[in-house]
Amino acid sequence: MAEVIKMGDFMDPRDGQKYKTVQIGDQRWFAENLRFKLKGTQCYDNNEANCWRYGRLYTWAAAMRLVDWFNTNEASKARKNVHDVCPQGWRVPTNKDWKKLRHFVGKRGKSDGVGISLKSQHGWDVELRIPAGSDEFGFNATAAGERHYIGSFVDLGASTEFWSSNEYDAYGAYYWRLAYDSRTFDNVYESKELAISVRCVEEKLYKIKEPPPPPVVIVPEVVKVQNKELMTIHVGDQVWMAKNLDVDVPGSFCYGDDKGKCEKYGRLYTWTAAMNLPDEYSQKFARDTVRRIHRGVCPLGWHIPSIYDFERLNAFIQDVDDAVGVGTNLKARDVWPEAENALPGENGWGFSALPSGYRLDLMSFVGEDSITGFWSSSEKDSVSSLMWSLFYDSDELRRDSSNKVGAFPVRCVMDPPGVDEIYDSTAIYDVRDENRYKTVRIGDRNWMAENLRYAAPGSYCYEDKDIRCRSYGRLYPWHVAMRLPEDYIENATENAILPVHQGICPEGWHMPKREDWMALGQAVANLRKGSVAAALKMREGWTRGGAPITEASGFNAIPAGARYNDGEFAELGSSAYFWEASGGDGAGAGYWNLLNSRDEYAQMEDFENTAFSVRCVQDSLAGVKIVKPAKK
Repeated sequence: MAEVIKMGDFMDPRDGQKYKTVQIGDQRWFAENLRFKLKGTQCYDNNEANCWRYGRLYTWAAAMRLVDWFNTNEASKARKNVHDVCPQGWRVPTNKDWKKLRHFVGKRGKSDGVGISLKSQHGWDVELRIPAGSDEFGFNATAAGERHYIGSFVDLGASTEFWSSNEYDAYGAYYWRLAYDSRTFDNVYESKELAISVRCVEEKLYKIKEPPPPPVVIVPEVVKVQNKELMTIHVGDQVWMAKNLDVDVPGSFCYGDDKGKCEKYGRLYTWTAAMNLPDEYSQKFARDTVRRIHRGVCPLGWHIPSIYDFERLNAFIQDVDDAVGVGTNLKARDVWPEAENALPGENGWGFSALPSGYRLDLMSFVGEDSITGFWSSSEKDSVSSLMWSLFYDSDELRRDSSNKVGAFPVRCVMDPPGVDEIYDSTAIYDVRDENRYKTVRIGDRNWMAENLRYAAPGSYCYEDKDIRCRSYGRLYPWHVAMRLPEDYIENATENAILPVHQGICPEGWHMPKREDWMALGQAVANLRKGSVAAALKMREGWTRGGAPITEASGFNAIPAGARYNDGEFAELGSSAYFWEASGGDGAGAGYWNLLNSRDEYAQMEDFENTAFSVRCVQDSLAGVKIVKPAKK
């Protein structure tokens, strides 16, 4: 356990209330939630005893000591003239204050997660998979719950949230959350009308009693590729180049046309230059020519990262280090400018990302010292491709996109060992919309290795965002997936579901029957590489801290979530649901699910017209030619 550094009690001169305080790192924090009474603030369930135990609940405007009008209007100008609800000499923490707290606790704490270290030892609901709070720094976060903006009080014992002074927009602001079933301490944004807790942090800094150990210096490994020495780093099960690529090819540039910048940052590449494709693909889809592992301008044995390579990098670092954001871990030290809302670069894995800037499509260069981005091999549409970005004022590695004729750095990743591709990116060509799908053979059946994206009437992209469909596939109500009447579950007709039922699938493929899903589970179990659920899931996209994942089958189940019949989208990152070709005659629509929280592969029924993902299975393997792409 870390040492609790108690400091003297603080008396609020406004109402005479006393608060325990504690030093954590170089910060002094209240060790209790604020209880200062303002008009419009509440005690949980309007019970005064809850205010003494848990503190008061404040809307964001109340926490900033502004009128309620600012819960739905931008407040930056108004805040300059008003001190927030904390006493003089103290403040409602900024996101950066909270990040400093998380960083210190994450690096010095002995508990399994920052959230565990900050939670009080008593008063939280129990989740058997998650350790109880240790309160090892004396922060004493109690499960105070919240007052929802519609007026109901919820989650006492289950969660607590603390306001940040940072706005998101006119209607939302950031808060930091702890939950009974989570080890993490993360920020999200929510309506300013939510009423939650306030913790105050002192506006002066203190000498750290026992500084954390110096940061680990990662020494890149030198490998020889085509008679050239390359600096490489290991991140999880991936091997990345430790520097941006600097290979002079047509379509590549030095920042500002200054050769010295190439030596400093590496070269900037248009997407077609990075992919080693003709310029014509800057204006049209290149799916016919892009391979699952696409070498592009990288040396032999290396490839341009796919969006899933980046997601694996992101997920691994998130999973093993919750003290700082992934972006902070990837940024080089002592290079990026200081920002009000972000911690300095840590270079925790030796990735050494530099603020290289980029080249716009109009021959101008922008962003040096403030931004960098890395191309992926994945397209967004015919004229833009997906990439991952780092910004000086953000701790995140951010999924992004850019016009293909813009120029960004390239980081190559090593080809995985023993890659035996039984498919290429053109294995299925859907003539209806020119989508192409990867496939995988599991047991005696060929399955799609991606979720269906066909834009049938009545189907949805998660949160109605097209980019979600590119990554996660579309969500289909069962009757849309099956091409049956909307009321079929209640009014089934005889022989409407065929023995091989094509439904929404491409020609030659069909909606999986129960026996298809059961055969899939049995074939995966026969692999003897962990549980069936773990083998079916892909590593990328699942919320960290859940059930194990081995990705052993190649099925690549991605947690695409669901759309409920009331229009709400939910469970992205935590659940994958796939329709089965069964339902009616008193039975609900059959589906199979994989959940982040459970190591199970289960069949269930739906009666609510929910929208789930679709995977298609090939009608017959007779005459199927398994394509192995030529080596580039």
